[in-house]
Amino acid sequence: VKKGPRKVVSQKDKRFDEMRQTVKNLKNAMKINDWNAISNDFQKINQQVTKAAQTLAASGEGIPRFYIAAIAQLADLVETTSKDKEKVKKMSKTNAKSLNAMKQNIKKNNAQYEKEIEKYLENPDAEDDEEGAEDEDESEEEESESESEDEKKEAKVKKEKKEKSDEDDDDDDDDDDSDWSNDDSSSSSSDGGATAGLTGMSKWLKTGDDSDDDGFEKVGDKKKKDKMQREQKVKADDEEKPKEQVKEQMVLTEENVKKRMEEIQAMRGKKGTSKKDQIAQLELLATAKLSPGMTAQVLVHLIAAQFDSSMQRSGVSHMPISFEVETPTGGKVPSREKCLWTKCKGNIQALLQVLRDNPDLTEEATGQSAAQADRERLLQQQQQLADADMMMDDDAEPLQVTSNLVSFVERLDDELYLSLRLLDNHSPEFLKRLLDIAPFLSLAEQVQAYYQQMGNEAVAARIAMRRLEHLYYKHDALVARAGQSTPQVGDRVEGREAFIREMAMQVYRFGDDAIKTRAMLCQMYYHALHDRFFQARDMMLMSHLQDTIHQTNSVPTQILFNRTMAQLGLAAFRCGLTQEAHGCFDELCGNNRLKELLAQGLSSQRFNERTQEQERMEKRRQTPYHMHMNLELVECCHLVGAVLIEVPKMVANAYDSKRKVTSRALKRVFDNSDRNPLAGPPETTRDVVMAGARALEKGDWQTCERHMLSLPVWGHLGTDDVVATVKSTLQRKIKEEALRTFLFAYSAYYDALSLGQLCEMFELEKTTVNSLVSKMIISDELFASWDQPTGSIVMHKKERSRLHHLSLHYSDQVGKLVEANEKAWDNRFGGYGYREQREKQGGWHQGGR
Repeated sequence: VKKGPRKVVSQKDKRFDEMRQTVKNLKNAMKINDWNAISNDFQKINQQVTKAAQTLAASGEGIPRFYIAAIAQLADLVETTSKDKEKVKKMSKTNAKSLNAMKQNIKKNNAQYEKEIEKYLENPDAEDDEEGAEDEDESEEEESESESEDEKKEAKVKKEKKEKSDEDDDDDDDDDDSDWSNDDSSSSSSDGGATAGLTGMSKWLKTGDDSDDDGFEKVGDKKKKDKMQREQKVKADDEEKPKEQVKEQMVLTEENVKKRMEEIQAMRGKKGTSKKDQIAQLELLATAKLSPGMTAQVLVHLIAAQFDSSMQRSGVSHMPISFEVETPTGGKVPSREKCLWTKCKGNIQALLQVLRDNPDLTEEATGQSAAQADRERLLQQQQQLADADMMMDDDAEPLQVTSNLVSFVERLDDELYLSLRLLDNHSPEFLKRLLDIAPFLSLAEQVQAYYQQMGNEAVAARIAMRRLEHLYYKHDALVARAGQSTPQVGDRVEGREAFIREMAMQVYRFGDDAIKTRAMLCQMYYHALHDRFFQARDMMLMSHLQDTIHQTNSVPTQILFNRTMAQLGLAAFRCGLTQEAHGCFDELCGNNRLKELLAQGLSSQRFNERTQEQERMEKRRQTPYHMHMNLELVECCHLVGAVLIEVPKMVANAYDSKRKVTSRALKRVFDNSDRNPLAGPPETTRDVVMAGARALEKGDWQTCERHMLSLPVWGHLGTDDVVATVKSTLQRKIKEEALRTFLFAYSAYYDALSLGQLCEMFELEKTTVNSLVSKMIISDELFASWDQPTGSIVMHKKERSRLHHLSLHYSDQVGKLVEANEKAWDNRFGGYGYREQREKQGGWHQGGR
């Protein structure tokens, strides 16, 4: 052990050194996300701060700044790591448990130092300056210590030389001179070999290579040097790659291409294989002039490789959806034409062209059927890995090879749908991705024509279903307006109804049951969107889908059925059919889960929490934003229809204790309104509808109309003509239902009512009032009769008053109370005959009390 002079250190410096070392270990653990070590170091540094509290108080210093910096950085790391759900899921159980513990501990600990942390966050760079100053002080101390040690060594050497010279008194002067010269030569040689080859003045000049680091290299300089070397190596590789490609282009014969393609296939799925390199090599092979069969095989493998380059996002595996393309210099440039999805579509188009030009090519000749065996083998490997619960990297996951052209088109459509669902609907990338629908429809139309030409009608029906799902939700007027500025590729501006019916008929004739159901629902939605309610309703009733849809296991089909029912309700409401619209909306809006049933978001559940897997599955089923329906409009139409239907019934059966409200959503709104004693002016749609319902209960149709028609949501019903028609129809409905409500509520207070007076009160025609009152009399809703000579309604006074209803209810309750009291007395003492009757029947009282 090398011993040196003892160094006296104060207690304060000793505590600070210990805390600095612990903070250093803590930051190292933070860099590698080792939360077990972070938790231990965090506990240790807090204990050290507690021990040093007295020392810090005696010296008049506060909490060390480096400690405040460490806990502030740790709090930020805990917050960012907790938000990254994917990263947390990949942690081990102990690491995740330590992270959860740190959430509470760091929050509780940092509450003590809020002012210090705020002061640090105002100028966090000051911490680096202090650390740099401390490092300089330490280096100066080390240098001073090394210099003192060198001086001691030189003094010791001089003392030895002096003693040696005193002993050698018999030596000559020449020997002394020679010794002096030898000492000079040895000292000069000890200076190093840097000046060995220099002469003259250059020997004594200071060069740039001189340094006081004694051969050591700074860590930062070494990292910079390694980084520069790596960049140079990458640049050299990039410069060599084009040369290698040019060299390969010169020898791209059919035999070499086949051999190279077999090598690429052998490397697929192996760990460490770069998918980008494989795609680049296959793109290079596709540029060769080969036979049609070999070209088709290369394109099949290239398309499959492009589909395999998937990434994970929100628990869904999909192709990269970014429009940014890497340049040879390493930068990124936005390019819609060179993104992976567009390239894949172009390759499918090229494969279709090859198959068109060479009708003799079959799936066996193009290698598509052989790819089916690879696909089955890879699916079997996936099942084995799933059973073993093995986690694999993106580069090591099994590859999927689609089996034929229609599967390529379907997978391309799935990737387009996923990208539209995952992109932010307010971002420009979402609008760019919407522009890809038209090229896909054009490609799908060509593929469908190719399969129809080949006589494969079943596959053509599958493609027709894909096209139909991109067209059914668009209004003809919207397509016609867009067609004035840009051509509608894959769609029709004129004769669009016949165009969609033709695709649906293709599916009805040659498709399987699953896609037939979806095609029928799409056609119903299209009819309802254009206010052809009766045509859509007849299709629904003839297909019996409303009875069998709950038996299907396809969740997307159930979502499409819900969307169709919602659109049917809107169509009925636009046509003035309030009862039919309420029937369509009732099941959707009854459970307060409209958003979830239409796959337009997740509704919060108070008593039933979803697991992470269930939430992930729900997010996968969401509908893209451009296909969304207006939830507020659907709810408003349902509530308004329920008010017009239920409020007259509620007033007619006001004193009936057994009355039931048919609409659960309206009952929920009424209950919430009754529980709120301080009701202010209406703000939301529900509040406005509720205010209109309260006015309708009193027969005040003018207040009800003012509330109902002032809703801004009516502007989403359609064009200005449609909105005006709906408002006029709604106004007439409100007047009619207000008249019925008035007769139900106040007929008991009149002996007779004049027809002209009713027409004047509700601004209705005589024929309308006569028809409504006659229907009420015929259905025994109103006990009255017409007096034709005077044109009045004579009341028969058979309705019970409110006092009569209350008296009957009181007598019923008293009777129940007396009966319950008698049974209790009889069970205890007897005398009323209930016990003897029960004993004769063999009741539980048999054998005594």
